[in-house]
Amino acid sequence: MKIASTLVAIALLLCTSSMSSASLQVTFKTLASVSEFIFEGKVVDVKSKWKDDRSAIHTYITFRVDDVVKGNVREHLVLRFLGGKVGEIGLEVSDSTLPKLGEQGIYFVEQLDHPQVNPFYGLDQGHFLIIASNEQRVMTTRSRRIITGFFPVMEEDQSKFSNGIALGLSVGDSTLPPAGVTVFQFKQKIREYF
Repeated sequence: MKIASTLVAIALLLCTSSMSSASLQVTFKTLASVSEFIFEGKVVDVKSKWKDDRSAIHTYITFRVDDVVKGNVREHLVLRFLGGKVGEIGLEVSDSTLPKLGEQGIYFVEQLDHPQVNPFYGLDQGHFLIIASNEQRVMTTRSRRIITGFFPVMEEDQSKFSNGIALGLSVGDSTLPPAGVTVFQFKQKIREYF
């Protein structure tokens, strides 16, 4: 029986399976106030491997922690994500993009000691990148849309499915060079909420 269930799991994964994980859109205020750990960092290592029973692939991502915005100070952090690729077999989870080696960003970790599909609060909503623009370091969403500002959220705007961007953030087209929110301004806004 165990062999049959393992073969079914492998057959499902052979097609580079995609698992659904729809999430509700959260407010930027919720990201900041509910996340246990918020930090600026850089991805320094990415390793994918099979779960011991070979029923799933997990990716372990090591971050160099450059600045702690919320939580206890540490130099490095390893986070586990469901999904990844081992050899020719891959597993993807929708709305959950794995951080890439070398990327720099600000990350909102929901809980440090409780394994999840994706440890970032709100999946991609808690995954922000830092890019250089006009000789400044500015913030973008995970999908590289430049964050141009913040806006108040009305109660009736909540309870929608996520589009990967937290409510309360204004974004611009990444092909234009708008004046983006700097890393300093972004951190300052986060600190207002806790």
